[in-house]
Amino acid sequence: MLSAARRAAGRLRRGGRRCLRAVRWWWSSRTESFRTVVRTLGLLVVTGAFSLALGVSTATASSPVGPHMATWSVTLDSTATLDLGPLGSASVDSPAGILGVEVVLGEIPAEADAGQGAVPVSTRALGEALSADGASYVSLASHPELTIDRGVRALVDDGLRRAGLIESIILCLVAAARLAAGGRLRDAVRAALTRDTASVLMTASAAVTVVALVVPALSTSTPRGARIPALEGTPWQDARLSGRIADVAQAYGPRVTEFLADSDAFYASARTNLETAWAASEDLEGVVDVTAAQGRVQDPQGVEAAAEAARTRALSTPAQRSTDPGAAPAEDEPAGTGTGSAAAAASPSGAGGSASPSPSPSPGRMTAPGATGPWAVRDQGRTTVVLTTDLHCNLEVITLAGVLDELAGADIHMDDGDLTMTGSEPEQLCVDALSRAVPPGVERVATIGNHDSASTAARLRAQGWTVTDGTVRRVGGLTVLGDVDADRSPAGGTYQRGGESAVQLGQRLAQTSCRSARSGTEVDVVLIHQPYTFGPLVADGCAPLLLAGHVHQERGMSVSEGGNGQVAQLVSGAGQGGVSLGQVTEDAYMHVLSFDAEGRVLAWRAVVLHPDASVTVGAWQPLPVAGGQAGGAQAQPTG
Repeated sequence: MLSAARRAAGRLRRGGRRCLRAVRWWWSSRTESFRTVVRTLGLLVVTGAFSLALGVSTATASSPVGPHMATWSVTLDSTATLDLGPLGSASVDSPAGILGVEVVLGEIPAEADAGQGAVPVSTRALGEALSADGASYVSLASHPELTIDRGVRALVDDGLRRAGLIESIILCLVAAARLAAGGRLRDAVRAALTRDTASVLMTASAAVTVVALVVPALSTSTPRGARIPALEGTPWQDARLSGRIADVAQAYGPRVTEFLADSDAFYASARTNLETAWAASEDLEGVVDVTAAQGRVQDPQGVEAAAEAARTRALSTPAQRSTDPGAAPAEDEPAGTGTGSAAAAASPSGAGGSASPSPSPSPGRMTAPGATGPWAVRDQGRTTVVLTTDLHCNLEVITLAGVLDELAGADIHMDDGDLTMTGSEPEQLCVDALSRAVPPGVERVATIGNHDSASTAARLRAQGWTVTDGTVRRVGGLTVLGDVDADRSPAGGTYQRGGESAVQLGQRLAQTSCRSARSGTEVDVVLIHQPYTFGPLVADGCAPLLLAGHVHQERGMSVSEGGNGQVAQLVSGAGQGGVSLGQVTEDAYMHVLSFDAEGRVLAWRAVVLHPDASVTVGAWQPLPVAGGQAGGAQAQPTG
């Protein structure tokens, strides 16, 4: 038996030597350039893999957790740990195998624009700031994946930067060694390795270097704590909590669980109602308002009858089929087929314009020829826009806005400002939430409201949004103009950002729109947060459609005669405080607009989320005739 094993081992060694000689012969028979390329690629692969592993395993980054800034560090203990300092810790098993992460909470940053005219801290300001912090904690509890995704991306970015630096150092050392060896680095290394002392020294040096870099990642303490039954059913149910935070979770966990469960149930119902109301409205061609509650259309027989009446009247009303842009609709048209005021009167949500019928509008760039209302959308609609405003970091409403994008087949999503509550760095996860909610392929444009900051704008741009900046921009087939809001409203008060008031900002935008029109690039839409900019834009009349929010009221659509034609103005938003946290407490509005191939608005509709989770999908409404209130340009700021 032993001799047979020796013979087998001998045959194996001889076979190995023959294979090795064959490989050496094949290698030596290759051209010098081929061998150089292979050696170079091999060096890059080996050093790249080593650099990447070392860079990722030692990565650290700063990324928000709730209202706090926090330090994130990669560990090799297969555990994700949140260190709350004296309050204790929370940990879960890492989904990334051996790679884990340790997160150490830092301070809650002060006002994002401190030093630029920020409002001094007062009792009221502090109370509002603490309220915003509380909302951030609730957002963290309900949607931890947003915080985790942002932290992981920050760690990946840092890991790649470290890997690039390590790879650069290694390649520079190799190049320096080649120069020192006169281009015969392989011979020098081979000769050095044949010396026992040099071999041992190089091995020990490499080992010490690796250990020095990797050991800190291995030093995270063993996770402590236990799972809290009160957190069952929440995203934190698998977390192991220790210290005072465990006591807090045990005492208040049931309330948090109940809050999150109620919020989840509310928005699940709201999504179902939105989908139900939208499908019913599509079946009825969008000629009447449709409200859905508990997954069913309210008063389906009445809605069907109203839709049939609308179709009958449309067939008998020449204005609906007229190709004359000056033709006026009949005064007795039903909701969804006549003027904005008629539609508003029949709307259960109260959405719609407030303009009164007047003589036929004069032809202008905002007036599209052909049918009106829903039939204009069907026959001429080319670009669909979903408009949101004053979302104020309500992650669930943000998600619902993305659902509306999908249902409407949006080409463009427009956000009209106040996406955040204070614009602090931790609140930029609200930008992440909206970017995730908007479906891929939908163009994105946003303006900066008074509650948003420079950090908000930077985060939007980094995620592919066009952010209005005072210049005319092309977005998804439309030319859009707008700019950062003239005011800034951190917790506790409002101050002017720069040297322009809202009216002066409107004057500058009006001049830009007219100058652009004279150069042959007409502005289709002005997207600006405050409607108090509208006065100069209406007076000049070079932009046919103005969109604003800020006032936390639904004022609908109105039309005024401007200096160069008619100007339509849509002003909207949720009720004050209605969408800041959890379930909406007042009607929250989103809008869908349809444009033709020339960038003229054909029709618009309101989509309303009510406090009982029911949803109204409004009828497609044509632009009202000129003479209505011009968007509340004289009102005082409230948002």
